[in-house]
Amino acid sequence: MREKEISRLLTDDYAERILAATYFSARSAQEISDTYDVPIAACYRKIHELEDAGLLKCQKIVTTRKGKSMKLYRSHLLKACIMYEDGVFKVKLEFKTQEPINNTWIKLNTPISH
Repeated sequence: MREKEISRLLTDDYAERILAATYFSARSAQEISDTYDVPIAACYRKIHELEDAGLLKCQKIVTTRKGKSMKLYRSHLLKACIMYEDGVFKVKLEFKTQEPINNTWIKLNTPISH
């Protein structure tokens, strides 16, 4: 389930750093790695996970001085809330653009009854 993956990513230290780093401006994986102390391999892995979950987007591709292409990433997430109530974990996400699950509480588990 996509929502469970998203809630897991929201509590991941590296994913949190990447989302925070790209909230206001687009950044390259190398810049995120250097500035926010995320090992480069973990940075690329988390970037791909965040893209797959719809939380991060490639805003543009630029050419470096050496002629290589470099992607600049930007957070697609505006706001996230995780709640635990009546034995149920829920997540509510707000994106910068309209998404089907925008601002809807989504149950991540079902309560266990006795």
